[in-house]
Amino acid sequence: MTTELKIARLRRGLQQKDMAQKIGLHYSILSGIECGRIVGNARQRAAILGELGGDETGFFDVNGLARKAE
Repeated sequence: MTTELKIARLRRGLQQKDMAQKIGLHYSILSGIECGRIVGNARQRAAILGELGGDETGFFDVNGLARKAE
């Protein structure tokens, strides 16, 4: 499944491991959040948004899961 998070990260030319390191997450956690397997907590979502820009509703659904790309 491709998500808006993954598309935004790739558009910025960031590899998953590099972005995870920049925002202080283990890459497996970022991968899980990005793929919609893990609901990131508020701090994790804020760190991701801080790196990618945008707002939470653009990247996450009401349950906190990553939005599927349209």
